[in-house]
Amino acid sequence: MKIRDATLQDVNEIVKLGGSVKQFQTSKEVVTFWPKAILVDCIKNKNNPILVAEDNKQIVGFIISNYTPDFKKAVIENIFVKSGYRRNGVGTTLLNSLLKKLVDLKCEYVCLLCDGENDTAINFYIKNRFNKGMTCVWLDSILDKSFKK
Repeated sequence: MKIRDATLQDVNEIVKLGGSVKQFQTSKEVVTFWPKAILVDCIKNKNNPILVAEDNKQIVGFIISNYTPDFKKAVIENIFVKSGYRRNGVGTTLLNSLLKKLVDLKCEYVCLLCDGENDTAINFYIKNRFNKGMTCVWLDSILDKSFKK
């Protein structure tokens, strides 16, 4: 298993994998997963670490983050591991690799939004030293019609 920075050549596979996860959809009006153009921009911008887990030159997982240097804060946008690779440490290795990269970027705080009913994800993050918040309601406003389906 190899963890590495995502490259522009990985974008199609990341979109394919991410698009298969209904939990990444925030509402019926918003795209199910990040558009390719956004992922390309993030990969080009070193403040938005995207890592992939690779086995036999096949991407089996990824983690996407958004780091804001001025606030020294990062948001974990998505993490995904193919079903045959889950519960084998791939997710934890992706997360720890991302956290190390964020520390190197001088990040001081990391947060994420997690479906409150997804006990597997919540327990994964708690096991990896994250604190669970009280209650969160997701609110959004679409500012550009290209962000819709």
